[in-house]
Amino acid sequence: MKKMILLVGLIVGGMGWYSNQPSTVAAQDVLAAFKNNQCVVCHSKLMSPYRVTSRYAEWHISLHKEKAIGCEKCHGGDATSKEAKQAHVGVQLANDAQSKLHPKNLAQTCNSCHREITNSYVGSKHSQNLQAAGLGPSCNTCHAHMASEVIYTPEQTAKLCASCHDSSNALMPKRPEIPGQAEEAMQAIGRANMVTLWAERLVDEARNRKLEMTDYEREMKVTKGMLAEAKIAWHTFNLEIVRKKADAAFENGTKLKDALRAKLYPNQ
Repeated sequence: MKKMILLVGLIVGGMGWYSNQPSTVAAQDVLAAFKNNQCVVCHSKLMSPYRVTSRYAEWHISLHKEKAIGCEKCHGGDATSKEAKQAHVGVQLANDAQSKLHPKNLAQTCNSCHREITNSYVGSKHSQNLQAAGLGPSCNTCHAHMASEVIYTPEQTAKLCASCHDSSNALMPKRPEIPGQAEEAMQAIGRANMVTLWAERLVDEARNRKLEMTDYEREMKVTKGMLAEAKIAWHTFNLEIVRKKADAAFENGTKLKDALRAKLYPNQ
């Protein structure tokens, strides 16, 4: 019995000691980069209304937050002011034609960070139709409110394209072939992305083995560049060009992957 009591005491005591130790995760201030950003400081403490707090929650799990992009970069306002009225000067609802988040203005807003992508989009028929008639996808159509969704699956892509190009309720003439072509383009990008990652991991393994990698690293850079071009081309919505660029990246990545496997595993 005494041994049992001692064992329980050690366990409980140990748990107490453990609970008093600083947690590595808890000790990290995930908002440290925004300690002087009054938009983030204030909105992180709000409990209502739902519309505002849910938007903050969406930002909190977004790539924008991970990249230290604060609210004011897209919404406007003065992030240095602790006074609410001054902090919100210039902040407008997205349906206001003057808002930085209005669909017609989004490409210009996003251009400050995503220049190559937005330049591709601005030259597309989608952008031209949006500017001329107010009909067409904007950045938010595919990437949600604040890049909380960035990569759509091929199936999601086809469904999204069908909402305008193959729907009885859409204002556009029916083009049922477009969703399928868009799905294939995303599949082409997906497999090119996969083989590029595969090759990159093999490059890392070869480096760890201290193998001569100059030529392979050069080819890896070429492959990644080709893949990046395909992803940028997607925003022109010229699906044939997207597939060609993605297929070229896939073929180049496959050759590199096979060469690396032969170098690392010559007996297989």
